[in-house]
Amino acid sequence: MRGRCAPVANAEPAVKTVNGHGPESAARLQTLNQAVAARPASAVAEHNLAAALGDMGDAEGALAAVRRAFAKGGDAPETWLVFARALISSSRLTEAEEALRQTLSRRPDYADALRDQAQLIWMRSGDAGAALAAIDARLRSAPTAQLAGLRAGIMRDIIGDEAAYRWLEPWLNGAHPAFLDATASAAASGFDPALALKHAEAAAAAAPGDAEARVTRLAALMACGRSVEALPGLEAHLATAPDDQYAQALRYTAWRVVGDARALSAGDYRSLTAAFDLAAPAGEDRETWLADAAAGLRALHPFRAQPLGQSIRSGVQAALDPRFAGVPAIDAIFSALADPIHRFTASMAGRDDPMSRRAGRGFEIIGAWSVRLRAGGRHSDHIHPNGWVSSALYVETPEPSPDQPKAGWLRFGACRLGVGLELPPEHWIEPKPGRVALFPSWMWHGTEPFTGAGERLTVAFDVQPQ
Repeated sequence: MRGRCAPVANAEPAVKTVNGHGPESAARLQTLNQAVAARPASAVAEHNLAAALGDMGDAEGALAAVRRAFAKGGDAPETWLVFARALISSSRLTEAEEALRQTLSRRPDYADALRDQAQLIWMRSGDAGAALAAIDARLRSAPTAQLAGLRAGIMRDIIGDEAAYRWLEPWLNGAHPAFLDATASAAASGFDPALALKHAEAAAAAAPGDAEARVTRLAALMACGRSVEALPGLEAHLATAPDDQYAQALRYTAWRVVGDARALSAGDYRSLTAAFDLAAPAGEDRETWLADAAAGLRALHPFRAQPLGQSIRSGVQAALDPRFAGVPAIDAIFSALADPIHRFTASMAGRDDPMSRRAGRGFEIIGAWSVRLRAGGRHSDHIHPNGWVSSALYVETPEPSPDQPKAGWLRFGACRLGVGLELPPEHWIEPKPGRVALFPSWMWHGTEPFTGAGERLTVAFDVQPQ
């Protein structure tokens, strides 16, 4: 789940597990299990089952299926990558690093594995050089544009935009693939909006059918102060892709910039966001329940640095699955969430906005994760492109600060498109232990930084209509 807050995706958790809970997921698993039963000697059938279980958040089930695939002769790099990801989800990080090495020994240019390896090393150590070492070694022996783009994208997150652009710049001389222009645009957005637009236009021109390149160009136009020009393109795009959450966010931003009456008002924020204070499980003390949940969540956080491409700044994130948490206090959180989600989605009936028109068919949680922030930590402003309804559930919050009355609060409406366009927040929700905030996935949101004592420990999830 990735959030977007720049002309090119800058996003919400590569490490986050995407969970399937609805009838389609159950039917898919049934089909894959039947394939394993029908072909008991097939490593491929076991691999397919393992990959699906991993996607759905069942790390232990994925590990078991991968081991059966290995026992049946499977040795493909794709299977080793599924194995590595399941080990990461199980917090078996040293084993995961070895599994990634095994993956790359079988396919040295496997970009997904190289990125996962860099991310794991970065999150464990916070060492940029160590994280990039394997990619650098491969670039020296077999340089390709794909690896150059991969390195530049990672550099943006762990070193900075301008450093990433300057490193990539030699690859942009002469003929080069369009995806390098997209990467260059994302990096340039952090220091030169006009340069970002130049590369975004080149990427869109080279791939006229690419919707993401088209929207990236429109965002770059807005960052250059040309929202009036961007609006017709956003309207045309949303006419064919009405569920594109990033484009929705950009259109609301453009309306706000040009003073259009359709921009979000204070009343819109009040009706489109909500906060619910969860009740403790029957027979349990609420403070004890939340303290137990906090202890369980801390045990899930083995990392020292944030994942790549995420909104977290000076914090850490861990995958979390509501079906496989295995900690009673955390399981109780997800049980308690059903009623607030139902009430929130039911309140959409009859409203005319991009989220409400999809209401009325039930819902399912498609991804969940936990974030731990200490003093100085925050979320940059972003959206969730794969969600419909998004959330923040507060398990522990930092101590209040008299000189920072909104420190650590969830904020809405603040938006930063690179360095070219920055808007202040327009609405806030105060975090309290046991409180869940629900809001449209297309709505810009982030956190006010805090410097006081304590931690901001949260569970977040995305919901889709069934």
